[in-house]
Amino acid sequence: MANPGNSVVGLVELAEHYDVADLHASASFNVMRDAFHDRLKSWIRPRDQWRSINHNRACVILQDIGSEGELELAAAKLGRVFREPHLYRGRPMHLHVTAGFAELGGGNQNMTLAMRQAAIALNQAKNSSRLYEVFSPGNTRNPDAEAILLRAMDEAMETGEFNLYYQPQVHAGYNSLVGAEALLRWHRPNGEIIAPDSFIDVAERHDIIRPLTWWVIKSAVARLATWPEQLSIAVNVSPVLLLRDDIQSVVHDALDIFAVSAERLNLEVTEKIMVDNQEVVLSQLHDLRERGVKISIDDFGTGFSSLAYFRDLPVDEIKIDQCFVRNMLTSEKDHAIVKAVIDLAHNFSMRVVAEGVETLEIAERLSQMRCDVLQGYYFDRPLQVEHFEQQYKL
Repeated sequence: MANPGNSVVGLVELAEHYDVADLHASASFNVMRDAFHDRLKSWIRPRDQWRSINHNRACVILQDIGSEGELELAAAKLGRVFREPHLYRGRPMHLHVTAGFAELGGGNQNMTLAMRQAAIALNQAKNSSRLYEVFSPGNTRNPDAEAILLRAMDEAMETGEFNLYYQPQVHAGYNSLVGAEALLRWHRPNGEIIAPDSFIDVAERHDIIRPLTWWVIKSAVARLATWPEQLSIAVNVSPVLLLRDDIQSVVHDALDIFAVSAERLNLEVTEKIMVDNQEVVLSQLHDLRERGVKISIDDFGTGFSSLAYFRDLPVDEIKIDQCFVRNMLTSEKDHAIVKAVIDLAHNFSMRVVAEGVETLEIAERLSQMRCDVLQGYYFDRPLQVEHFEQQYKL
């Protein structure tokens, strides 16, 4: 979203509800405002700027934000800074904040535009109950167009237009098939095949993400029941679904109905799960893992990658993001990141999967580095199920 050296404008808002019953309105107003401002000061770095807009909203300018990962780091720190309640006369006052961010281009004339875009992102975050959102033109989709897309997805669910493709996952040492990742594709009646990038964000903003994901889980488990016992299937799960208890019953019912061992199902989640509602998410992951389901962190390295979170996450597997893998033979930094992740994961007794393996040279280097599983176009693209099973004699 940003280039090295760019700045990001943020609007941070404190929710206007107070928890201390014996505070008068004026006292509550002053105490919360001061606590809000004090924590903002502890959040920003010396080179950043901030100013109060009113008692519960502030504008911040974060300097030198070069990637979405760096912004996620900043947002994760914001959540940590406001996590603990403020104690007033021995009683807790909870500080609930929400933020919206937008990239600030060159020239003062762009400040007004960036503020407007940050306000749009802030409203999106409040509507989605997320800690923060980043402004993107794609997120300001025409409401009519979004409604049309939602209706099309509903119809696609009813008429069976969604399909699962399977991309093989290969043992790095033996080059043998160990499983596959199930990837969603939308087959339109006109013959067009649509990847999730074009519709999953809209699905996540609406409740259709639930039935869509439940269908994916049940379909993947049903397919897994027909495969040899040594093979597994990985399924991506949206972070928003880990805030609800019904994921437990869906997963458990699917495994029971099709008589599939829980350890053969791998649920892939991203690092962003740790930005919001950490206690709920961790509880869900612990419960799934206690049942035997494997948990994998997808796109590892592109989020905040805090070692504290890494230590606490109940996961079995780390998937190194393909942006590091693809360039690891030409970039010393990417090579060092891949090696560091492999070593760290193994020290925590986690398996490592490398995505984006596109050449024999990269596959061999990863094998030398003791990576466990490889996935990428060097082995195969995502295949329709009949082609996958024919190719791998299943």
